[in-house]
Amino acid sequence: MKPEETRIWALLGPHRGDNNQVIALAEALGLPFEAITLRYNRLRWLQPRLLGATFRSLTRESRAAVAGDPPDLIISTGHRSVPVVQAIRRRSGGRTRSVHLGYPRLSPARFDLVVPTPEYPVPDDPNVLRIPYALSRTPAQVEKLDATFLEGLPAPRRLLILGGPTLYWKLDEKEVLQALSRLTDDAADRGGSVMVVGSPRTSDAILHAVERALAESPSPVRIFPVEGPPTYAALLASADSIFVTADSVAMVSDAILTAKPVGLLPIRPSLFGRAYMGLAARLRPGKRLFPRDLRFFWAALEAGGLVGTLEQPRGRPVPDLAAMVAERVRGLLRGG
Repeated sequence: MKPEETRIWALLGPHRGDNNQVIALAEALGLPFEAITLRYNRLRWLQPRLLGATFRSLTRESRAAVAGDPPDLIISTGHRSVPVVQAIRRRSGGRTRSVHLGYPRLSPARFDLVVPTPEYPVPDDPNVLRIPYALSRTPAQVEKLDATFLEGLPAPRRLLILGGPTLYWKLDEKEVLQALSRLTDDAADRGGSVMVVGSPRTSDAILHAVERALAESPSPVRIFPVEGPPTYAALLASADSIFVTADSVAMVSDAILTAKPVGLLPIRPSLFGRAYMGLAARLRPGKRLFPRDLRFFWAALEAGGLVGTLEQPRGRPVPDLAAMVAERVRGLLRGG
């Protein structure tokens, strides 16, 4: 089959960070692809092994979107997509190749390739390609920077990106404000400005507290809307240094790919997380928590020297992982 005849489906879901990874890999292949956003019904809460190969967890509209002739390649992420991918592969008679980014919660042998980051408890398998941080679109793949929003924000610009709580971790308002104070003090002492943006997981309470703190700062500061404008990509492009709360693998990975100095802001275990991690340490010492264990991601970042701290951010050129994974996928399409 000629490359231009290859049909690729990029299956998207509810999470922006996950979708960014799927699009990054699809674009790195350099082939036309169709992005299909899947929407799910209540059956989405069932684990993939309970659902099996089926479209039953999809809404009627999404079922129609994937009901056509199966493609040559599917790129997916998130465990909700797994039953859908398996159903498409079964319908294709095994012809459709599948690449899953992250943790499918099924054996990797059910896919042609599984690409996990360090926090996922994916077992070893010949079909597993482990990467130290998440895939992200390169700066050349994002839209041109409209710098009008930078008026009144002199360089060096310090960008603070806020995430939110996860299953085992919490984002403490007091610690966020302390970090913000350090950045604004640094801007007052050494010049420059501070930019802040939240994410869909950031609580309104933290965002409002940040707004109040910025209103009292003598340094040039600004908080931007979670969904823009400006775009998230534009904020990354305009920053001279980037500081990210440690809860989001996708946001930290986006920052790393800029090769700018990156500082990681630690987060604390939630009450549930502290209890569960204590129990797991006794029962399964050294093993990853289900469904993901951010401590292993942080350890990989430290081992690779990929990030620094609030006081000493660190950055360096890093490999384009999307290009590396794309080469492996091209081998699959060639029958390798």
